[in-house]
Amino acid sequence: MQADLRAPLRFLRTGYKPDDWIAVFLKSYGTGETAQRVVPLSLVTSLRFQAWLRSRNAARWNIYVSVNVLTAAKRSRTRDAVRAIRHVFLEADQDARGVLDTIAARSDLPPLSYVIHSSPNRAHMFWRVAEFTVDAAEALQKRLARELQTDQAATPCTQMTRLPGFFNHKYQPGPLVTAEYRCLDRTYAPSAFPTIVPIVWSTSESSNPPVRRVTDSIERARRYLNALPPAIAGEHGDLHTFRVCCRLVRGFALPDADALKLLYEWNARCEPPWSERELTDKVRRARRYGREPLAGLLEGRP
Repeated sequence: MQADLRAPLRFLRTGYKPDDWIAVFLKSYGTGETAQRVVPLSLVTSLRFQAWLRSRNAARWNIYVSVNVLTAAKRSRTRDAVRAIRHVFLEADQDARGVLDTIAARSDLPPLSYVIHSSPNRAHMFWRVAEFTVDAAEALQKRLARELQTDQAATPCTQMTRLPGFFNHKYQPGPLVTAEYRCLDRTYAPSAFPTIVPIVWSTSESSNPPVRRVTDSIERARRYLNALPPAIAGEHGDLHTFRVCCRLVRGFALPDADALKLLYEWNARCEPPWSERELTDKVRRARRYGREPLAGLLEGRP
């Protein structure tokens, strides 16, 4: 089986506007090396750039593109670099067919625009949208991920998706990533989706801490995460993520649920992002095996 030369071009020209800038991210599962380019769509669709992607993919590099549009000439894929929301996005890392059937059966959701099949029983799902703010898109994606039981770590607006037409080398042999186009005659506004319910931060009932204490801890932990660099594959990213989890559940004494909600925002900057299952496991191991003093980062403790 060979890479599909037309598939990436069709996806790029369908999902983005001609003057858009997007991020292209590459990762080698063999060496752990990564590369990222934030470039205009015209460059990504050029013969030379596509040939470079094919050569990297043939050398067992995976190919990803940003779900949304970035500010021109930005080097990083941070939240504040997102210039426009092009998609509402969900990632089903199991039972993809069941999730697709549930979406089709819901009268409060519009038809999907297209679906990327990344590997057996896994899929990336897209609605083409307009008039969405970053906050509104993320709030909707978080709500739908909870309701449909898709990957809650894949809800930030900085999310990446696999580019159709290339092989997924996470598996051996790597399946060809394909796109299924469904409803392309509409672009959806926020009014086409269910009303977005504001996210309420939960607290641990077992520890029963004062509300102000939990809120202060969450805000302090969020500011801490915003100042941290992301985890990068091949640059001790696993150890870095474990230490971050230790800071949250031990240093800031956050319940697992609150720690995970903060980690989802930070995780969007990681290259590549961790799955929801991986993050949950790291939080549990950090609480069990971490040596960070409990509440050591609160109330002026050393």
